[in-house]
Amino acid sequence: MKQRKPKYYVRPDGLHEAIRTIGGKRVAFRGRTDAEVERKMIDYQARLAQGRTFGQVADDWERGHFEELAPNSLRSYRAALARAVDWLGEIPLREITPQDIKKAIAGFAAKGYAKKTVTTQLQIISMICDYGVERGDGGSNPCACISVPKGLKKSHREPASPEDEQKIRATPHIWLLPFFLLCTGMRKGEALAIQGKDIDRKRGVIHVTKSVYHGAGGKPYIKTPKTEAGFRDIPLLDILQEQLPKELMPDHFLFSQDGGASPLTEGQYSQCWKNYARSTGIRCTAHQLRHSYATMLYETDGVELKDAQALLGHATAAMTQDIYTHLRDSRQERTAQLLNAQLGRNVSNSDTRK
Repeated sequence: MKQRKPKYYVRPDGLHEAIRTIGGKRVAFRGRTDAEVERKMIDYQARLAQGRTFGQVADDWERGHFEELAPNSLRSYRAALARAVDWLGEIPLREITPQDIKKAIAGFAAKGYAKKTVTTQLQIISMICDYGVERGDGGSNPCACISVPKGLKKSHREPASPEDEQKIRATPHIWLLPFFLLCTGMRKGEALAIQGKDIDRKRGVIHVTKSVYHGAGGKPYIKTPKTEAGFRDIPLLDILQEQLPKELMPDHFLFSQDGGASPLTEGQYSQCWKNYARSTGIRCTAHQLRHSYATMLYETDGVELKDAQALLGHATAAMTQDIYTHLRDSRQERTAQLLNAQLGRNVSNSDTRK
């Protein structure tokens, strides 16, 4: 019986091969027989009809999107991306339903994460789905009708304790940075970027125009604010001006360990903060001092919400209002505790007199 001639090219290694151009790309199909090659072509077409998986789209999205992010955003985005791929990675994007998204977000929220974290998680999934839909991997974004569950806790960083604030006011000679943060309400990165030219002693203001972020190995880099609100002038308080160096060259950094030539590295900053905390006994963080400043604005008569927003560099008044609402609620809770304690003592005293 005459042997049937192979339909496809037989390579020197014995494998049958068919090369096809699909979607403008050359794809090679190989197998031990013609039938195996044809089966692989059919499987490939079926997978192509399904579209890419969520994980494949996410990988593509990450390569193009993460380059634009600041390091702080990158950290939270990477964690959210890893969770999203873990939940949905193997499912073709076009097969993901709103119920799949709702179930994933509800399960994540049930673990006790704050509203901001859950919101970021949903945003990451939605951005990946949008990216895939634009490239033909799905018909519509399944996140479009999904919202964050109600009743999630809001994450609020408490201000430094009155004891910590008192210690910081008394010890600027040990290290100026905590006192500087308390008197300006700046973000840590903004304070680390302050140079001599940013301090206008005559006008009594400090110009905020840039920020330090730490890259690979903790090396400091300079970036400009993300929003116009980040560019602002902050009052130079008299008590702070008294503690500033009498002379600081325009291009020298206020907080530096090389004579002002460059800002602190991440390692230098961390070590300085640890040493200061050990010397003074403070327990607060740099960001809590920003909230201490916000508290002082809230408690100062005549400081309007819009003024506070400008000084804090918030992009919207809602961000400032959120902090103020938390401060008001905290004050009401403390007032209730004091009243309960006082009334409890009065009842106890009354019972004793009987």
